[in-house]
Amino acid sequence: MAKPTRTAEQLKQMVLERIEAIPDLKGQVTDVHRGGVVGTGLGGDDGPSWTIPVRTDRGLHRADIARIIRDLQERYDLDDD
Repeated sequence: MAKPTRTAEQLKQMVLERIEAIPDLKGQVTDVHRGGVVGTGLGGDDGPSWTIPVRTDRGLHRADIARIIRDLQERYDLDDD
């Protein structure tokens, strides 16, 4: 079954809404704020069709943000038309 698609801007906004709902991240600038959604060239069973590039120190990686991104990657593909 094909996943619904969203534009890069829609996906970015969805990720930001979930991040900004985390109390200790309110007002913090994340990689999502700095960059945005980019296509991976994959999709379907091959893996997520989009990602958000890491622009900061990977040592600052947060599992809660990664979970948000993974959840949305499982639900939506990038509409790259």
